[in-house]
Amino acid sequence: MNEETLIKYLDFLQIESKRHQNDKIITDDELNQLKIEINRFIQKVEQSLFSKEIKFIISQIDFNLDEENHNKPKYKWLNFIGGFQSNEFKQQENRKQRFLKLYNELDASLFKIKSIL
Repeated sequence: MNEETLIKYLDFLQIESKRHQNDKIITDDELNQLKIEINRFIQKVEQSLFSKEIKFIISQIDFNLDEENHNKPKYKWLNFIGGFQSNEFKQQENRKQRFLKLYNELDASLFKIKSIL
């Protein structure tokens, strides 16, 4: 993987996270396909000859799409209000928040990497 491919791959992942964030429903299949792409990307970066600094920046990106604490209220009394929402709705909102976080992390990392290269 060269520098140009790295930038294109990060752009692709950023666009995909933005697209999924704007979807009404994020299916398990879409989530699994993106996980496969992320794993492929991480493997290519590990096998590349990039500097330790670039590899460190990429390792700091939180690619965990299964994390479930993005849409939880801070205060327990808010659980009562949110308790009336369906589980599917909560799951979709959590996924959207997770993709928003991933998008922001990719954006910051892309900026750092471009400034190094």
